[in-house]
Amino acid sequence: MSAVTVSIRLMDGGFHQYTTGPEILEELKSLQQRGFSGKPLIDNLITDDWGAPPTSVTISGTDTDGKNIVHSISYVEATPQY
Repeated sequence: MSAVTVSIRLMDGGFHQYTTGPEILEELKSLQQRGFSGKPLIDNLITDDWGAPPTSVTISGTDTDGKNIVHSISYVEATPQY
């Protein structure tokens, strides 16, 4: 089983990092295919219970096929266009 690292940069300058399995990549792909991005994507993938919210999340490592991956997700929501 391949390890995947999740790195979270917080708005207050904090930083959290943890290692998880490649199943997070499947969940990420599923959420993106359903149209999630930015804040809703991170909240559904990791948590929506933040002290200081993140500025970005980076998911990196090796998937089950041995392919190196790096996904960077900004927590900032896009400004609606009128």
